[in-house]
Amino acid sequence: METSNNKQWLTDLKVLYLAGYKKLRIYDVFSSPGWFTVIIVVSGSAAFTCGGSSIVLSTGDMCVVPQGSELTSLSGPLRICLLSCTVDFAVSSRAVRFGSPCIEALVSQAVVVLPLTPSEMRHMIQLIKLLKKKIFARDTLFQDEMVLLCLHLIFYEFCGLYYKNGQDTALLYSRNDKTASNFIMLVHQHCKVHHEIKFYADSLFVSQGHLRKTVRGVLGTSAKHFIEMAVIAEAYLLLADENLSIAQIAENLNFKDSSSFSHFFKRHTRLSPSQYRLNLKF
Repeated sequence: METSNNKQWLTDLKVLYLAGYKKLRIYDVFSSPGWFTVIIVVSGSAAFTCGGSSIVLSTGDMCVVPQGSELTSLSGPLRICLLSCTVDFAVSSRAVRFGSPCIEALVSQAVVVLPLTPSEMRHMIQLIKLLKKKIFARDTLFQDEMVLLCLHLIFYEFCGLYYKNGQDTALLYSRNDKTASNFIMLVHQHCKVHHEIKFYADSLFVSQGHLRKTVRGVLGTSAKHFIEMAVIAEAYLLLADENLSIAQIAENLNFKDSSSFSHFFKRHTRLSPSQYRLNLKF
């Protein structure tokens, strides 16, 4: 069964429970461009560098790891839970629409560390284990929906913990971080109507070239691609409404006709809108 992400999570979402040093080093997620990563240190500690700064995480710390971070030392007995997804997946699954904490954590080059109480840590670990279970479930009935629901619940919980620890969480944003964060929010507000980079650059009072360079540097993907993924996310929702025709959806998303919308959708999903909608029924 194909659903709202066309099984994108099979390649763009990783959920792991790692114990020991070798396994953590094998999974070199911290240096992977274009990935958004959250780790929970269950026991032991891990140190890494980011932008010249050294960060040490210990038992009970939940951390959003900036792209390009590098592991420097580990001590044990080390056990961590790790959830990582591509920026594309975070956009198309609408994960970054759960409020400013998700957006801020996605774009900030500062390290977001949330100290968890033992009960909070157990709760988050249970949710991550549930997500992993749904990913590897043999019974595929509603598997895609269950995976996304579990992922979204984790992000909602993250937002709640972020606000709870807000007074102790001091993030240092660069000008580029702020530009990228504002770009993300504008895209989610206006992507149904505005598909071109010029609109967002003008709204942010920067040149198109500057916006392209900033988004690429912060998010690891192009501004145009980010906008297109946001449009695809909106298309997924509209296609789930059987009362809307393909032509109406094309108009809703500001395509000149259903043919141009179908070409755009198939280029990104390998399915026509009609095929995608048909698969939702099975």
